[in-house]
Amino acid sequence: MALSIEDIRRAVRERRGHETISKAIDHQHRIQFHVRKHVAPYLSSTLTAYLSWVGQLIPEDKLSTFKTLFRFPVLTNDVCDTIFNELSRVFDGRNPAYNYQFATTEQRDDWEWYRQEVLHEPTVWQQQGWEYFKTEINSVLVVDLPLEQDAADSYPRPYFYWLTIDRVVAFAADASSAIMKWIAFRQDDDKLVAIDDTHYRVFEYRHNTLGALLVETAHGLGYCPSRFFWSESLSLSEPNVKSSPITKVLEALDWYLFFSLSKRHLDLYGAYPIYSGYEADCDYSQPDNTYCDRGFLRDRDNNYLLTDTGSLQRCPRCGNRRIAGAGSFVEIPIPSSGDGGGSVPDLRSPVQMLTVDSASLSFNVEEAQRLRDNIIASVVGQGSSIINSEALNERQVDANFESRSTVLNRIKKGFEAAQQFVDETVCRLRYGSSFLSARVNLGTEFYTMTPSDLRQRYTAAKNNGASEAELDAMHRQIVETEYRHNPTELQRLLILGDLEPYQHMTRDEVIDLYSRGLIGQDDLLIKLHFGDYVRRFERENMNVIEFGAQVPYDKKISIINQTFRSYANEERTGLARRETNAG
Repeated sequence: MALSIEDIRRAVRERRGHETISKAIDHQHRIQFHVRKHVAPYLSSTLTAYLSWVGQLIPEDKLSTFKTLFRFPVLTNDVCDTIFNELSRVFDGRNPAYNYQFATTEQRDDWEWYRQEVLHEPTVWQQQGWEYFKTEINSVLVVDLPLEQDAADSYPRPYFYWLTIDRVVAFAADASSAIMKWIAFRQDDDKLVAIDDTHYRVFEYRHNTLGALLVETAHGLGYCPSRFFWSESLSLSEPNVKSSPITKVLEALDWYLFFSLSKRHLDLYGAYPIYSGYEADCDYSQPDNTYCDRGFLRDRDNNYLLTDTGSLQRCPRCGNRRIAGAGSFVEIPIPSSGDGGGSVPDLRSPVQMLTVDSASLSFNVEEAQRLRDNIIASVVGQGSSIINSEALNERQVDANFESRSTVLNRIKKGFEAAQQFVDETVCRLRYGSSFLSARVNLGTEFYTMTPSDLRQRYTAAKNNGASEAELDAMHRQIVETEYRHNPTELQRLLILGDLEPYQHMTRDEVIDLYSRGLIGQDDLLIKLHFGDYVRRFERENMNVIEFGAQVPYDKKISIINQTFRSYANEERTGLARRETNAG
């Protein structure tokens, strides 16, 4: 939507979209309260609102203790860290694909250099983009051009950045695509940037008043080079307020923080027992007007007396009757005489201890853990490895896998849409009509299970008689998951998996097959000495990754297998010779 300068002045003056911006900021403040870490004390409107809510639940004296126990970083930071660590698997897809089409290979090569070395893709999405995803879900992506062209580069050098929603002054967006129709936002140097589908414009902007036009640059895209970072809306009625994965559990996070701090309060109470007993009946005094006051001595001026070490001086008569160690002592008045003048017998124990109700302690511990588990499962998906310690059958495992994969696929679509918009816009600004298309896919399979979980599935499948093909697929999945961040070792282990005979059998199982005449001696020797043969081969040749790199893979495996069989033949010949000599 092309805007005239007068349209921009009117939009900024009227602060169009301001109500949506305010709602988005309030939403993000609630998210940041639980996600963003503050080590030092940090006052915010969200904290004030939270403590006001707690004040409606508990009496004033308990609220005072609650505020004392409340410290930064808040306990929900740990829960949110667990959630986002699980969700970050979205960048660990097994089969990501980035497809960019250009008119010439020279531009294709230049783009690969530019996106990696200048834009720092894909790392910038996994690091900076992920931080904005966690705490600034309503941020805006802006693709911009420098004011001056770099003389060392024959192409323009567009760049992109995340713009926090609190810097946006006015905007209009397409709710279906999240792309801006136009946007106006503050810069740090008393300037305002306005972008529409035809121009970049920069104005003076002081005291919320738009000044003179400073820069006007046409971009020729035909659309506004800016969009909301995230596509998923909070609701149909609020399409421009974006929904975070933890939006739906914000209320549960409030309760988790409340129960966790309440547990701390109860722990403090339980750590210091309360004793009660009759008040000490002591009339100890000295001629110098020193007297006993509840077990400690005071002088004529009512000041406490101190020992040589600086502690309060105890009464020599009753001071040692007090409790030792942690705890509180409450004195009970000595029973008075009855109406008839006789003493009323008091059969209570002279000293009593009030203990903590173990049921209350257990309830707070269990409720806090239950809330934590439910929050994680609600966001990450059922069966998260973080909270799932129960033995599950195969159907339950598959259901949990699907649950977590569904969550990751929703998140990956948001990142794919954002990155594809940025890449297409940067390419159009840099290469013009020579850029044809872009396609970003973060993958369709994710590492949602740990290697330990996969090994348990593999063992169960083997014990239940799974086929070799099934075991091969499961073993490959284990290796790919375990070594996904070490591509060299992953490649090596996959090659060794193709070389090892009967890799799904133990040595004892292979020996049993040999004893029944079902396999040959060479296969047995290769299985028993597989590690030794691999090391010998690599000493005499080179590592199995580099060996035969220029020949077809099946031929490479065949050559190495033949070498192993020659090793086995040597071993067999040596065994026969030793047996002959022994005979």
